[in-house]
Amino acid sequence: MANIQILKNKIPFIITLFCCVTVAALAASVRAGDEARAAAAAAEKVTKQVIVLDAGHGGLDSGCVAVNGAYEKDINLDIVKDLGALLTFAGYDVVYTRTDDVSIHDSGVEGVRNQKISDMENRLEIVKSYPDSVFISVHQNLYTKPEYFGAQMFYTTNNSANFRLARIMQELFAQLQPGNDREVKLIDNGLYLFKETEQPALLIECGFLSNPEDAANLSSPEYRRKVAFTIYSGLEKYFGEEVRSKENPEIGETETILYMQ
Repeated sequence: MANIQILKNKIPFIITLFCCVTVAALAASVRAGDEARAAAAAAEKVTKQVIVLDAGHGGLDSGCVAVNGAYEKDINLDIVKDLGALLTFAGYDVVYTRTDDVSIHDSGVEGVRNQKISDMENRLEIVKSYPDSVFISVHQNLYTKPEYFGAQMFYTTNNSANFRLARIMQELFAQLQPGNDREVKLIDNGLYLFKETEQPALLIECGFLSNPEDAANLSSPEYRRKVAFTIYSGLEKYFGEEVRSKENPEIGETETILYMQ
């Protein structure tokens, strides 16, 4: 009887101890979960790919004027905004050189020529501020003969990945634009923004504003969204191939051989 009484007296203590242990275990579990989530968020922030998007021209610099009167600067900006929205939704960090119809020259700079120089210098500074990014500059083409049409990719040899990125984009644009059999084109030392760009970089001329059909298409918000999705798909494919080439070095070696030819 004495032992039973002692046990009864210890029951409240046992219950209290059990509750304390349970609460402590739950607290530790919550803390571990919070720490894991924080670590995952930190890792995601560190590893999230940055894409720098450049909508060519802007402000007083309209770029090309299409046969239907549309301004290149507006087409470029619309495509870049749609592309940026897709990339942001997919989890990329997006940096824009401009998000409005403006030149990004320094304040106080006078004269159209000086403003253009300042604008280009500031764009290059943005690009160089993100050395681990992929740089995409969106433009439209123009030629004296209206029969020329279709997108074309321009790249430099500053980065060995440029050819692969250009090839992927050109193939996807060929699907969007039936009959487009253009090849990627090398522009070493040809364009200011690309001379010193060491990260993967690509100039995308989405079509010819001198061609009536291209001009009509690129004046359509629906078609511009298709162009944006094509570029987005190309970036996704590029990053997918990059992962596979790291897992299988022979893929990367093959690309290097093609790039050097």
